[in-house]
Amino acid sequence: MYDKITCRIRNGDLDKVEVAKHYSGRYGAPGMPRAEKKNRTPEEMARQNHWRRCRDLRRLLELNFSPGDWHVILTCRKEERPEKEEAKAVIRKFLARLRGAYRQQGWELRYVITCEIGQRGAVHWHVVLNNEHSEKKDTAGLIRELWERGRVYFSALEAVESYGKLAEYLAKEAARRIENGETLEKLSYSCSRNLRRPVEKRERIKAAAWSRAPRIPKGWELEPGSLINGINRYTGMPYQRYILRRKEVEGSGRKHLHKHQHPRSSP
Repeated sequence: MYDKITCRIRNGDLDKVEVAKHYSGRYGAPGMPRAEKKNRTPEEMARQNHWRRCRDLRRLLELNFSPGDWHVILTCRKEERPEKEEAKAVIRKFLARLRGAYRQQGWELRYVITCEIGQRGAVHWHVVLNNEHSEKKDTAGLIRELWERGRVYFSALEAVESYGKLAEYLAKEAARRIENGETLEKLSYSCSRNLRRPVEKRERIKAAAWSRAPRIPKGWELEPGSLINGINRYTGMPYQRYILRRKEVEGSGRKHLHKHQHPRSSP
């Protein structure tokens, strides 16, 4: 008997299922002696929690944003830089104005934002947000109009495969704290309340073991490099992780996706 955790990510043409399998401490792996439990150091726990946060942030980006949306950097002129204590109020006011400008155009603002302080104390923000446009207005123009403290740098989101690196980049301030031995847990980003949230499904599978090569449902494929059959360094128990993604097929002169097939549960 083992635990299986799946997370479905669907957004436009993106459709994939992340799968993780492991034995619980209560049941263990059949035929395998239970390893002596090792206590994690605070630094190791912080790194593990940081890895989970980067994974959850990457899922959040995949669920809510698409290639062509914006990654924006908001900077401040030296004389316009707020003190650390004022930074939250400054960005909160800007987001409120931008949200209002979106509403006037009939749009809904979605964003993920993180604040970063440079080595010389310069405050700036990284924002991932949905890119909207009409005949007269667009997101880039609205931001240029509303951000009055300094320069704005725009870069369009690229392939979804790059979102993992983007998540790590947005969370780099938390990674820096961990490397400096500051293991106090702090959320490294904030986001709008209207974002779709990833949901994990947990199952207890009544089987002795899983196959090292997972069964692939029809219309799906294994994401290259995603399959990991490993051993947990703390429990000594095996685990498995992999990602299934919906196959692209040729049809009617263009690529499309299998829209009505769903991956079956498999041990």
